[in-house]
Formats: sequence, structure tokens, C-alpha cells
Amino acid sequence: MITSYYTLQALAQEFDQSLRRATIREIFTQQKNELLISLEARSNAWTLTASTDPRMNYVFLRDPVARAKRNSVDIFPALFGKEVVKVWVHRNDRILQINVQDSGSICLQLFGNPANILLVNEDGVIVDAFKKSKDVVGKRLVVAQPNTHLDLLESETRFAEVLQSHASNTAFAAMKSAIPTLGSTLSREIFHRAHVDEKQQLTALDEKQMKIILSQLRALSEELRSPSPVIYFRERHPRAFSLVPLQHMAGSMSQAYRTVNEAVRTFVIATFRVESVEREKNVLLKVIKRELDKSQRSLQALTKELLEHNRAAEYERIANIIMGNLQHLTKGTKAVDLPDLYPAKRRVRITMDPKLTPAQNAKRYFDKVKKVRHALQQAGERSENLKSKIAILEKLQLHLDYCNTKEQLKEFQDQHRDELLALNMIKLDKPQEDLPFRVFTLNGGFKVWVGKSSEQNDLLTMKYAKPNDFWFHARGAGGSHVVLKVGSGKGEPGKIAKQQAASIAAYYSKMKNAKHVPVAYCERKFVRKPKGANPGSVVLEREKVIFVEPRLPPVSGA
Repeated sequence: MITSYYTLQALAQEFDQSLRRATIREIFTQQKNELLISLEARSNAWTLTASTDPRMNYVFLRDPVARAKRNSVDIFPALFGKEVVKVWVHRNDRILQINVQDSGSICLQLFGNPANILLVNEDGVIVDAFKKSKDVVGKRLVVAQPNTHLDLLESETRFAEVLQSHASNTAFAAMKSAIPTLGSTLSREIFHRAHVDEKQQLTALDEKQMKIILSQLRALSEELRSPSPVIYFRERHPRAFSLVPLQHMAGSMSQAYRTVNEAVRTFVIATFRVESVEREKNVLLKVIKRELDKSQRSLQALTKELLEHNRAAEYERIANIIMGNLQHLTKGTKAVDLPDLYPAKRRVRITMDPKLTPAQNAKRYFDKVKKVRHALQQAGERSENLKSKIAILEKLQLHLDYCNTKEQLKEFQDQHRDELLALNMIKLDKPQEDLPFRVFTLNGGFKVWVGKSSEQNDLLTMKYAKPNDFWFHARGAGGSHVVLKVGSGKGEPGKIAKQQAASIAAYYSKMKNAKHVPVAYCERKFVRKPKGANPGSVVLEREKVIFVEPRLPPVSGA
């Protein structure tokens, strides 16, 4: 997968091309089990992101990540300001190593439990660690001895001998044991290409089949030298990552990528997005199921109650029998056998309250009739309400089962908003917090936030702005930071919206009275605040310049 030996080897080659001689600006963590290394080289900037999370280890390069002002911690500060000398992977071991100028190496052990990221000196001794440093500092980095399993490709006899040493296993298990760097996916691909059943015992393979398997192994090894990464999906969910197209997954939904880094980054982001959707979906499903079970139990109990209390007709018959025999009854009677009205020959045992007159006893039974009928009416209404609620819950459960993406989940919540609110499964949207910035609405409905002071500029840019928001500032003059919020309007911000945002930046600058003002803009992710810089001071990368007239849009907010 994304931390297999071959994937790390391919990533190391790409990293080495991009990061060799890059300067490490800082190394920090602001999220559990994730390490971020900020690097700069030749006017380019990156963040190397590595995870030691047991659920999924990964490493990839991405655009610069803004560091949070709180809850972030420096890691390996001795490397700050140092240059990267080389990025490589240990032969036959899944350790990606970053050699640093005069400072040893950063070793990413993205396997095992727990995975770790180590700072190792030139003698191979661990001097610091991202995780559990007390347990590993002072120990020597353990690297697997180079084995010769890749040399098996050169000799048919040697290949057969090594596989036969695992003869008690299936062909698939033997291949994985003999050449562990292949992993499950590539091992399965070899047998598929060789048209050999991977589940059969290795001893069942003949010499011809062994030669075909070796031939396919050699061909696949050659393909791995020039990766063509692919991600396979199932219903938009990332299903498998591969460095080469997989014939055994032909016909599956897939996407090819230009670089291994791009593919790994996409796979990680897509996986997290799916996990996020599944978590949100499961929370709703859990609530729906709980309410459905509760409602079904209540309906069952109510149905039983209705059967037990459906005695109104019996009470009414007794009251009428008493009224028909008032002349034969006296006060003080506890029980009496009286002839039934229909049929008259049958006698009925009637219990009476001796403290009441016969007429009062009849009234007591008539009162019971009213009470039972009222209870039955209420129970009937409750029963209908419960049946209606159960039908709604079952419909919600069915529709939610089909939600597999963030968009589908959002559509489900919008479509069933009233029902979910009525069932207390979602809450009314909280009113938007009062922003400390000026707010304007531009062409297309896009929102623009404008800082009112140097301190607010810092707050706006470093905390409130998202990486893909557009950032504007009058070039060469003091003024407000202006952020065009991507996603606040329809589609992507167009030329008019960007010009309007630039005009706002010019208006809130010291060049407000000029006829045309140069305004620099770029995505927020290319805006960096140097350490120790004054409030509002930033450095831009990949900026563009637009000349505009200082003005405010025709309709504005606060």
C-alpha cells in the first residue's frame, strides 16, 4: 500500500529531486501522531507530512501548512535552518531516511506498532524521537540486513528452491514469505498474470507454472522501476493503491496519477474524507436505530395495553344490567347474580361497592366506560403517531444507507431537515459568530473579510483564512489584509470578484487616493509569516499583480 517498500522507494526518489538542498525551516506537530516538516528551496516551499498513527501510516509532500498558534510543539529543533543532503530508502527495509547537513538523519519508520520518526546521528545512534523518546534515545537504529530475495529473479533454480522452502503454504502465502517486499496486492497480481490459482498448495505447481510465475515477477519488477500510480475506487471510496496498473482489478473504477506523491496524497485525503463521512453517517444511523427500536417497543407495549383495556363494552353492559334491576337491588350488596340483557336467560356475576346505592354503582361503571374510552382514544392517537414516526425513521434509515459521499450526506440532511429537526437529530444552525473584520459581498455572492488593524490582519490571515482562499494586499504600501472566501459563493470566484476584492485592498491602503493601485494576490497557502516579524508582516510566494481603482463594492456588509 502507501508505505510498502516499493512505494517508499519511489517517494524517496521524488523527494530527493525536490528537497535536496532544501532548507528545513521548522519541524512541529499540531495533531496527534502527525509530524510536519516545513522546507524551502529555490523559491519553492513544501510541507513534508508524516503519520505514525496505527490506523494509517503515510508520508507525502504538500503545499505549505500554516502553523497553529496554539497546541503546536517543536520537534528536532537542532535541525532548523539546516539543508537536506539526500533522501533515500534502506535496501529491503521500509525506512525512509533524510540526511541533513552536519546533523545526522531523520529516519521515518512507518511500520510496526508503534511507528516512529527518529533523529539519528552519523554513528547510527538515536539522539531524539517523535514518539517515546525515553524508550529509544541512546539505542542504535536497527536496520534489516540486506537480503538477497530480489536476487531470486536471476536464477530459476534459486527461485524454485526458496519458494519450495515454504511448500507447506499456499502459493500466495509462499510468495509473500519468500519476497516480503511485494506485499499482498502485487503478489496477487503476479498469480493473476501467470493464470495460476494463488490458493492452491505450492507443491501442486509444476515446473512450467513456476517459470511463468518467475517471468511475470521479472516483468512486474521492471514496471516498478518506472511507476505509473493508480488508485482503485469502490463507489468513490478508495479501495486500493498501486504503483502499477493491476490486471486483476481491471474494470474497477480507477484514477491514474502523474507522480507517486500525488497519488499517495490523494489516497490519504480521500480515505480521511470517507472516514469522516462514515463517522457522521454512523452517528445519524445510531440515533435513527435507537429511536426506531424505542418507537417499535413503545408500539408493541401500547398494542398490548389496548388489548388489556378494551373493556368499555363490558363495563357498559354491566351498568345497563344494574339499571335494569334497580328494583331488585339494595345498598350494601357486594356481589349479585343478575340476568343478562342479551340473552336474558344467562346470569352474570356483578361486583358492586356496598357503600354505594345500586344507582351509584351503575354510575361508577358508566364512569369507567368514559375513562376507558378516553384512554383508548388517547392510546389510538399515540399508536398512530408511533406508526407515523416509525415509517419516517425507516425511510430515513433507508435513504441514509445510500449516502456514501460528503455531498450525498449534505443533500440528505438538507432534504430531510424538517424531519431530522422534529426528531431532535440535528440542531438549528447557530447564528454566525460576529467577525471582528469588515465583511463585503462581491459578484457571485462571495464574501470578503478585511482586517482593521495589524493585529487583526494577523488574525485574519493566520487563523481565519483557509489555504485555498485568495489573499490580497496593496503592493508596496501599508494596508489591510483582504481575504476572498472560496466556497462562500457559487462555483469558483471569477475575474470580477477578484477585481472587486483587489479594489477593496487598494481602498483600505495608504494608496487609497491613487488612480490605479498594484495589488498582489495569491492563495492563502502561499502566504507565510516569518518568525519574529511585526504584526501584519508576511512573505508571499507565487503572487500575481493586478492594477485596480480603489473602491468598495456597491453592496457591503459591516
